[in-house]
Amino acid sequence: MKQSRSSNEPHGGVSRRQFLTASAAALAGAAVARPGQAWAADYPARAIQFIVPFPAGGGTDLVARPLAQGIGEALKQSVVVINKGGAAGNIGTQQAARSAPDGYTVALGSTGTHTVNQSLYENIGYDPVKDFEPVSMVCYYNNVLVVHPSFPARTLQELVALIKANPGKYFYGITQNGSSAHLAMELLKATAGLDLPGVPYKGAAAAVNDFLGGQFPILMDVVINQQQFIHGGKSRPLAVTSAQRAQALPDVPTVAESGFPGYQAIGWNGVFVPAGTPAAIVRTLNSAVQSALKQPALAQLTQNGLELHGGTPEELGRFVASESEKWRALIKNADIKAT
Repeated sequence: MKQSRSSNEPHGGVSRRQFLTASAAALAGAAVARPGQAWAADYPARAIQFIVPFPAGGGTDLVARPLAQGIGEALKQSVVVINKGGAAGNIGTQQAARSAPDGYTVALGSTGTHTVNQSLYENIGYDPVKDFEPVSMVCYYNNVLVVHPSFPARTLQELVALIKANPGKYFYGITQNGSSAHLAMELLKATAGLDLPGVPYKGAAAAVNDFLGGQFPILMDVVINQQQFIHGGKSRPLAVTSAQRAQALPDVPTVAESGFPGYQAIGWNGVFVPAGTPAAIVRTLNSAVQSALKQPALAQLTQNGLELHGGTPEELGRFVASESEKWRALIKNADIKAT
């Protein structure tokens, strides 16, 4: 009589225990070779889209194009710049957030798109933290506080004293609501306790024209816009808003040096990819950005007040979190609205 086979006895040469062990190993192997890692292994195998959420020809675009070229040279692949402007950068950034997390869509983020707009607008259509993986910081844009040459203050301390002695008497020009320069001035006002009303303009060009014409005596603007007027004696610089002195204006002290330690208010650009992009691809892109930052085409932009800064994905992530909280509190307290 044929005896029944034990469940642990060999079946076709393989025991049940061996079969389960082999199956588990196969499943583990399948998990290891998941699609994201398969993409990472041969990445990049085709052209990469580089979404710039601002119009062609603007300041951000001037950074994006040599950066894209440098990244492409490092990866030995085409990197195509796609300008998708509108809604202060929200439209293009939203498109990037909704793209496949495969490393073939990269976005150039900014002060507005990743730290400010979420506090200025009711719904920007994406979450700057949850919908993106940070790749690398790219550059800082420094702001500079200037006064008309006819204005009596020659230092920030003198300006503060003058405003405090005459609260509400003087005005400053707002180049654009919610811009880096606007927030820098509002932060200075809050830090120093100044009663200094702002006159809103729809763009830097109109504000600068009225400032140069003496319509108002005080302006906060990006260094790249003010350099020619400073060197031409048409505006007098009092302080820059970065933590260290600006490379383009080495003789101008910082706000922090001028009696307000810890003050910093800068614009910036950084590279991001959609959330869920494999870590190996993020590392590859980070390495490519560091390589691009060493290229002459980008280095030349430092002559205009832009300062290059690379770094790790983790550093960019921490910076975005810190800046978001700082500007969220300021925008709420100063009741700044998008226009």
